[in-house]
Amino acid sequence: MFLYAVSIEWFAKLVFHPSAVRQFEIWRLITWPIATPPTSAWVLITLFFFWYFGHIVEEMVGRIRFTRLIIAITVAPTLFVSIIGDLPTAAEMGLGLLGTVMLAIFAAENPDAPFFFGIPAWIIASIFVGIDILRFVGDRIWGSLLVMLLAIGTALVTVRQWGFADRLDMIPRFTNNTRHKKPTRSSRGRVRRPSRSRKGSQVVSGPWEPPAASPATQALQDELDGLLDKVSSRGLDALSSDEKKRLNELSKRLR
Repeated sequence: MFLYAVSIEWFAKLVFHPSAVRQFEIWRLITWPIATPPTSAWVLITLFFFWYFGHIVEEMVGRIRFTRLIIAITVAPTLFVSIIGDLPTAAEMGLGLLGTVMLAIFAAENPDAPFFFGIPAWIIASIFVGIDILRFVGDRIWGSLLVMLLAIGTALVTVRQWGFADRLDMIPRFTNNTRHKKPTRSSRGRVRRPSRSRKGSQVVSGPWEPPAASPATQALQDELDGLLDKVSSRGLDALSSDEKKRLNELSKRLR
């Protein structure tokens, strides 16, 4: 934004456009998210939007993976559009697209998380993406539409491979990644990281192990897990009074 105030011509060198990339201005594939013009107060909302949901996604997948994810959704879609030809494409700049992608990831992992007036996250994300699709189609800027769809698609496929977005069964998992334990989440999407075990510790099996749970006990455990999943995705207020009593009862019985 300060660069914009100093020189719009220099600022324009950061913006992505396929024709400029084909003229070997390759740096535009990386710099376009930071090219944020100070046009209105909406810029602050866009920055907050990316920071808030990006922070949740970073806690969810880890800092290194988050960095790789940002690079992938920044470079891959714009590079593809630059290679395939002269599709009508608007200049891409700012964090608006990355903020939408972060929202899409959050909604894929926590689809029932309540937003404004209790509206589920997946509906809010669908509205944001749908409005952008209508705008791009109406303006006939097919390159920009393709960049957005590729960015969202790349992000969702990637987090699926990392063991997240379990409800997106239509996206296959090509790897069975078991190196990183999937963290648990609170009702607001915050990550509760699993405790770390000591290096070199090993569990030894033997006759001192507790007996296997009976079918009746397993049924109670399954019922408790269902209530805890509901609390995790929608918050404690989502439980009815009877369900709260049942949760307390099962917690005491299965201690």
